[in-house]
Amino acid sequence: MAAQPDLWGEIVPAAVRTPLAVLREQAALLGPKTKNLIEATVTTSKARFLDQFVHHFNLVAPTLDGYKFELFRVTHGIALYPVFVPGDPLGPPTMTLRSEEEFIEWLRQKLSSRDTKEIVSNLLAQVTT
Repeated sequence: MAAQPDLWGEIVPAAVRTPLAVLREQAALLGPKTKNLIEATVTTSKARFLDQFVHHFNLVAPTLDGYKFELFRVTHGIALYPVFVPGDPLGPPTMTLRSEEEFIEWLRQKLSSRDTKEIVSNLLAQVTT
């Protein structure tokens, strides 16, 4: 019997940083900034009705019985980009970030925003009292 030929060819990972990698890198930076009183985690799930990955960016206060606050979520398909930012009922509509650069710029604005800093500060106040 003849050997089975490999019809797959060479397979290499995409040469772009995935949205998940970018989110995890940023999540890892929060703990040291707050003496690990507030941490950030990223969890991933599959969208119910679409073939999309959903990444949930959460703030966690371990000393408050693991209190978790979802700061935001983003979705993307198998192509990685574009990344979609679902709209909040009270906020702006869904955003489409077409490249890693656009995604990083949006993430920079989100993480350094006054609203995000206020949420982190409020959590810190709760764990230090």
